[in-house]
Amino acid sequence: MTRILVVGEDALCCALGERLVTSCLPCWKLAGPAIDTRGITKLLPALPRYAQQARHVQPVLCIADTDGQCAVDLRARWLPVPTEHRMLLLRLAVTEAKSWLIADREGAAQALAIPLTRLPHRPDEEPDPKGLILTLAARSKKRAIREEVVSSGDPNRPGSGYNLHLSGFVRSYWDARRAALVSPSLARAVKRIGELKAMT
Repeated sequence: MTRILVVGEDALCCALGERLVTSCLPCWKLAGPAIDTRGITKLLPALPRYAQQARHVQPVLCIADTDGQCAVDLRARWLPVPTEHRMLLLRLAVTEAKSWLIADREGAAQALAIPLTRLPHRPDEEPDPKGLILTLAARSKKRAIREEVVSSGDPNRPGSGYNLHLSGFVRSYWDARRAALVSPSLARAVKRIGELKAMT
C-alpha cells in the first residue's frame, strides 16, 4: 500500500489534508499523524526538507492558506522549480482552509447546527471565513458549539473548543467532493491529489 505524508500550517489544515487523502486516495495509507507546523513561518523553511522526502521516500501533501494572496504567485515563490517537486503537493486554500470547510454547505450546516441558507455559495470569495464561522457558531442551536467554538470574552475570537470541534467535523462528516463543487481551489486540489494514483 502506498503511503503519503500530510503536512499543514495548522490543525485544521492537517485534518483537511487527512480527509482529502481518505477521499481521493482510498487505497493509500497515511505515513503517520499529520504534521502541524503551527504557522506558515515555520512551514516555509521546512519545504525543502519535505521536497526531499517527496522525491526519495514518499509523496507529501502540504496544505496552507493563501490569506488573500494569489495562489499561483505563492506557489511559484515557494517552489520555484515545480518540475522538481512532482511528488510534493502544495495545495493552497483560497482564502483560508476555513473556506474549504464551509464549502461543504450541508455538512457545515449540520455540524454547526445552523440553517443551510446562512452558508455562502462561493466560499472562495468569502473575505473572512474564520469570522463567518464564529458568527454562525454564535447562533448555533447547540449550546456546546456556542460556548466552546466562540470565546465567551470576545465573540470575534475562537473559543477553547474551536479547533476540536472544527477538526472533528472534518474528520467525521466533511465531504471533499461535495465541497469541491462550490470551491474552485478545492476542486483543483482534489484533481491534483487524484492524479497521484497514475504517478506512482
